[in-house]
Amino acid sequence: MKKFYDLIDVKSIVTLAMTGALIALLFCPGGVNAEAQNIFCTAYGAVITYFFTKRDNWEEEKE
Repeated sequence: MKKFYDLIDVKSIVTLAMTGALIALLFCPGGVNAEAQNIFCTAYGAVITYFFTKRDNWEEEKE
């Protein structure tokens, strides 16, 4: 059960939410403003890059 709780952290929730929103934007039948889509894609890339390149054990690696 602890492994399940470890999966549900902020990083996972934000990643899943933003991925769902990106898929919704890309397959929206009415179309989306191109500028809004570009801004969202840029923000999506920045958030994903931050989360997956951030060191979780920064204090341990300093030693």
